[in-house]
Amino acid sequence: MARIVCGGSLDRSNSSCWNGTIPWITAKDIRDARISDSLERITEFGLKESASNLLPVGSILVPASMILENVVINDVPVAINKDLKAIIVESPDLDRNYIQQFLLSKANSFELSGKEGMKNGYATEMLADIDIPLLPLEEQRRIALILDKADAICKKRRATLKLADSFLHSIFLDMFGDPVTNPKEWLTPSIAVQERYLQIHNKMVSIKEKLANELVQSNFLFNSLAASVFTSSEAA
Repeated sequence: MARIVCGGSLDRSNSSCWNGTIPWITAKDIRDARISDSLERITEFGLKESASNLLPVGSILVPASMILENVVINDVPVAINKDLKAIIVESPDLDRNYIQQFLLSKANSFELSGKEGMKNGYATEMLADIDIPLLPLEEQRRIALILDKADAICKKRRATLKLADSFLHSIFLDMFGDPVTNPKEWLTPSIAVQERYLQIHNKMVSIKEKLANELVQSNFLFNSLAASVFTSSEAA
């Protein structure tokens, strides 16, 4: 129904392997749910030298570390390095997005065992041993759509928190400068200025904490929803 493909490795000193047209996917490229480009590209010669394969569109890319926080599907043919595994779905009765969401729902379960699996090189065996509930295709698609929407909310809140953290830090430095180097050459501030400083600082901390709490709640709801859906599926 599906097969697992391992990534390869390339000699960086061989210029004939690099700067081609084939996306060379590494763990650094695994960020979003879908992937269509990479930081590096290889040549046809490099593909042959790497012992990797040109993966078809719709392959499911999984970190060899088995820490399943990022599982992506490729929208263009790609090759992968040794830090990744690929699941190539061959059965018309399996939905790729369903498998992707199921693996994401197991991220916490495999975090500890994944480190041991990476250490001993058992990632392929561990991946093959995961039991995925085989539901009717339409039910798989329905579940994948629900979880994909929930996951999108989590990712948006995660991005918002990161952006807010950077933005608030920039605003603070623009207003007051670095408190260590004191580039604005502030004199010893008055009590009123110190109080205003603390008010702004506390407001920034409050905003970041609120966003962080919302992210935690979103992640909890996603994990609870995924657990409920797949537990029900396994019971059925």
